[in-house]
Amino acid sequence: MSTFSYAIKMAILLFPIVGLLFTIPYMIHQYHKYGSISAYRSIILYSFLLYLMTAYFLVILPLPSIETVSKMTTPSYNLVPFHFISEIFSLSSFSVSDFATYFPTLQNPAVCESLFNILLTIPFGLYLHYYFEFNFKKTVFYTFCLTLFFEITQLSGLYFIYPRGYRVFDVDDLILNTFGGILGYFIAFIPLKFLPTKKEIDEEVKEKAKKVSLLKRGMTFGVDFFLYGIFLFASYYLIHNYIEDTIGIYLGIFLIWTIFYFLILPILLKGKTIGMKFFHLRFNSEKKITWYRIIAYYFWKIFFYLFVPLAFLFGGYLLWKIKKISTNFFEYYSIVIAALTLMTYLIALLKRIFGMPLSYEKISHITIVSSLDETS
Repeated sequence: MSTFSYAIKMAILLFPIVGLLFTIPYMIHQYHKYGSISAYRSIILYSFLLYLMTAYFLVILPLPSIETVSKMTTPSYNLVPFHFISEIFSLSSFSVSDFATYFPTLQNPAVCESLFNILLTIPFGLYLHYYFEFNFKKTVFYTFCLTLFFEITQLSGLYFIYPRGYRVFDVDDLILNTFGGILGYFIAFIPLKFLPTKKEIDEEVKEKAKKVSLLKRGMTFGVDFFLYGIFLFASYYLIHNYIEDTIGIYLGIFLIWTIFYFLILPILLKGKTIGMKFFHLRFNSEKKITWYRIIAYYFWKIFFYLFVPLAFLFGGYLLWKIKKISTNFFEYYSIVIAALTLMTYLIALLKRIFGMPLSYEKISHITIVSSLDETS
């Protein structure tokens, strides 16, 4: 039991880290495919991730020392099917006709290990049937693949980190784990009766996807900023090899890429950045959406929230460079500009939370809405 509890504790302790690494790709996939994130779907998938981590740790932990494994002389595999049955009979006084032998037999280590191998994959079969909607054949196949992966992990000595396997590759484990997945498949009828199906979850998400949430806006901006940054730094890197570095060159590249990505590209993509297109967003206006409205939208947005703060910082830097202001003054000046910029962003965030239009939306008469209805 101490071995099991240790593996479960390690899975719980490491789950927040793995979950954090899983979150960004998960959010991008959900917003791209469904246009929104379902809290219920998230609970299912994160619990599935925790289950897989726990099952994996139960298979590999605790890790012995390499020195201990190198001295092992026990068999590293068993290829005889149903060998566990003969072990149960050889290590117990079980008799079908004698009920007094039933309970002591259940406490037999061979029985406990066999039950553990079955229980290990019952949740896997349940998840595959209930949420992923796999049929019986697919459930059996994927359960077998999972347990084969576990057994290969053991046989290879944790992918050849150890000189040999420190646990036995057992064909009985393949049989019992697969049987556990089959049981999980049939047990899944219980949640199917009381919990929403995947189809019902998808329908609920479709309704939520019609609203452009703050988080979805943030993800769209994140993707656009990431791609914009890649283009920008790639240009810096290429030009650095051929042209002498100057502030003017860097500023010119910055302006060119900013204008192209946030002004020209949305016009070519009919009012969408790459991020908006990826997350199924589009411009919407009570008036006709023209190219100059799109330019007004992005120009004022970029000018007010990006160019103005950068211009003040760059202006202060030039004054400091030509020694018109002292270093101390420039430092305080930069802090004030940064504070005012953050305050501006905070006000914009609060306006967005309370559903109030921002300045660039008022000027351009353009807002962002979902385009899923167009692509469905």
